[in-house]
Amino acid sequence: MITRTQADTNSVGPSRPDGLSIETTRLSLTALRQHDLVDLMAVFADRNSARMTHAIPHPLTRNEAEDLLSKMMATPFTHWAIRTDEDQLIGIVSLTSSSCAGVDAPHSFGPNLSVFIAPNHQNQGYGLEAVDGLLRWVKKRKLHRIVHAAHFSDNEASANMLITADFLYTGRKSLETSLVREGAHMALHMIRIL
Repeated sequence: MITRTQADTNSVGPSRPDGLSIETTRLSLTALRQHDLVDLMAVFADRNSARMTHAIPHPLTRNEAEDLLSKMMATPFTHWAIRTDEDQLIGIVSLTSSSCAGVDAPHSFGPNLSVFIAPNHQNQGYGLEAVDGLLRWVKKRKLHRIVHAAHFSDNEASANMLITADFLYTGRKSLETSLVREGAHMALHMIRIL
């Protein structure tokens, strides 16, 4: 789940060298690049997918995408490009110090994990692979012990992916907004102990 405050949060680690890459079986997690703009717009182009985020409008204009990319690039170790073997950007995985409903919310167990895969690459296990790769990297470096995630209650795909990634429901529920939804909707909160 991509939250409104993610782009404005402090980083959760030291500065990232441009060449750092987390490798998985099919993917590389790397820093975002300025020339990723068109691919970033494609990642967030689908209205139904944008409904599952807090802060992504639909349609996403070029100016909004430029601003989003700049904010994501400004905070090292928070937003990672998910790339295929052909170096194509197919999604974003983030680990930020923000949480749904605000940084001081009672469900702020640790940094907030979000993952978003472009619609034409969904249902192929890429989100799970990216989450697993990032959290293995975090655990190896002992950066965090607990990671938080949340999803809208009607987002069955995210729920299934997070359960498969060993996240557990905390019982915490909150009403959250989305730029593409009317009013507040129920979000369910989860954690994973590393």
